[in-house]
Amino acid sequence: MANWCSNRVEFKGSIAQLSELAELFNDMADREKSSNTGQLPGFVTAQTGYLFDIRWEDDVLYYETRWTPNISVMKHIAIYTDTSFVMQYCEMGNLIYGEARFDDGRFSDIVLEIEDFDQYCYSFDTETYLFEGMEYEILDEILDILLERKTAVALLKVENNIN
Repeated sequence: MANWCSNRVEFKGSIAQLSELAELFNDMADREKSSNTGQLPGFVTAQTGYLFDIRWEDDVLYYETRWTPNISVMKHIAIYTDTSFVMQYCEMGNLIYGEARFDDGRFSDIVLEIEDFDQYCYSFDTETYLFEGMEYEILDEILDILLERKTAVALLKVENNIN
């Protein structure tokens, strides 16, 4: 049985483009419910990356994929609809947590590495996560801090032309 990767994608585009995406994903959600199978848009020819539990709410797409995020499918959709996106994804069973961006033909994908996950621990005594001398009740707060730091470092490298 597959582990499920949670995905959240916020597309950027005109009102007309976002309406087109809303119709696309709402139709896919309806097809998924009636067929009980994962979905891909008709213009995507991939054999993997199917979307499950599809929801379009307030111009944001929420869905699940098997094992890993389907970033290439989202890139294909963005190119096809001439939009951009920011995609957050998480599958903690395999320590996958990251953010992909596609804007004006530029793509980036920042993902936490094993070393990042080693920076915190769980305290059974306090039922909290310990990170840099502080206690957190919600793990996502720590993961977001780590991801923001990696993103900032990556942006600095791009700005300074460092590999």
